[in-house]
Amino acid sequence: MRVTLIGHASLLIETAGGTVLTDPVFFDPFEGGAVTSCPEREVDPGKLPEVDYLVVSHRHADHFDIPSLARVPRGCQVLCPRDPLILYALDRLGFGRVTPVDPMRPLPAFDLQLFPTRSEEPTVREFGLVVADGSGTLWNQVDTVLSLATIQATVARFGAIDAHIARYASQNFDFFEGRAAGFPYEEHQRNLETVLAVRPRVAVPGSAGFRFAAPHGWLNRYLFPVSSERFAADLAGLEPAIRPLLMRPGDALDIERGEVHHSQGASPFCRTVRDDTEAIRFDPTAPIPPLEDPNPDGYPEAEMERVIGGFLERLHGYAVAQADRRLTLPDRYRRARALYELEVIFPAGRRRWQLDFRADPPRLDPDGTAEAHVVHRIAASALTGWVLRRRGYLYTRAYSRRSSTLYRVYGDEAGVEVRPVTLPDLAIHYLLNVAEDAADAARRRIDLEIEACPGAGQS
Repeated sequence: MRVTLIGHASLLIETAGGTVLTDPVFFDPFEGGAVTSCPEREVDPGKLPEVDYLVVSHRHADHFDIPSLARVPRGCQVLCPRDPLILYALDRLGFGRVTPVDPMRPLPAFDLQLFPTRSEEPTVREFGLVVADGSGTLWNQVDTVLSLATIQATVARFGAIDAHIARYASQNFDFFEGRAAGFPYEEHQRNLETVLAVRPRVAVPGSAGFRFAAPHGWLNRYLFPVSSERFAADLAGLEPAIRPLLMRPGDALDIERGEVHHSQGASPFCRTVRDDTEAIRFDPTAPIPPLEDPNPDGYPEAEMERVIGGFLERLHGYAVAQADRRLTLPDRYRRARALYELEVIFPAGRRRWQLDFRADPPRLDPDGTAEAHVVHRIAASALTGWVLRRRGYLYTRAYSRRSSTLYRVYGDEAGVEVRPVTLPDLAIHYLLNVAEDAADAARRRIDLEIEACPGAGQS
């Protein structure tokens, strides 16, 4: 078995029973231009060998990349979660042999064992994958969270795991919520414990080979607190019998009957151009630049004002209609007597709108100046693209900033307690769950991406 790292979570696994391609991302930048591979690499998809099995582990855009999927020949067998969005995209792209998988149930194959493993992550349908043939066994964890029961059942089924592509990065995506940049001690511990429980012969820190591209490069100092080198060193200190290996794009692992050999730069279709991982060195003291709107999609300012104004009117209508309905989000804002502010950064200036839930019914104040409790600042072009469903939530995170000072005070002369009140962001909740086109928004973005790929629907 040969396992080649194409970059990030993209692997080509060549076995005696067929060739498996996982989560292909061939082009940089990706995720709508927000991120790029790190280390920097070059990929020539035309030089890949014939693919027998295509695996899409989950719908996150760094694993489910439409331009790359459009370059994969349609005759292969596709394995994916039971996710309607992924199934819709694969059908639109013209893949005819698609199998939605059930974790912990083996998949039929001739001289190859494919075994999807369960994830304990509750917010996304995803799976890891064990690939085994006569030469050895690989477990690609991808982004999954593994329970001890899953690990024990998998190891009992396959015996020793030769190579484990392990989740390790503990990316600090909570930074987008409140600019907190602490070290993720608990998650780092869990990731190390997972590898120790699997007890592979070789462990490769994986599925974290990207950085943010300009103009969001400043985020790199905050979002990647655990380097692959640090993870490997911690693992080696815990269990010398597990051999940590660092792979760069174009590197390969050759697995043969209990032996794992690492070949640097062995791939004929992919290579590392330069090691620029210094760009993601963790530094929570780095400066945070002011929020600006470079308007990368080139929207006219009048169009942005029209789209955003209409969105605020609909958001206000939702707040008024739902504020008296128990346990709805507007009701929770009303009970907390919250003043919500959306400040929109235009290329030429900024405007703020305030929704005052202290009023009955909630009042929309354009250009409000009161001290708000919950604040969401966002670039006008990002919000416009999201409202028009040309961009998604993950893209807009780098163009927005949020904060909350909402709390309740309890006590008397004997003592006082101040408790924070945590509420989901009103605009995000509306666009993701409430807006008339919310259910079809992801499909619309898929359609736009496919239309932008030449020959995407052709086999």
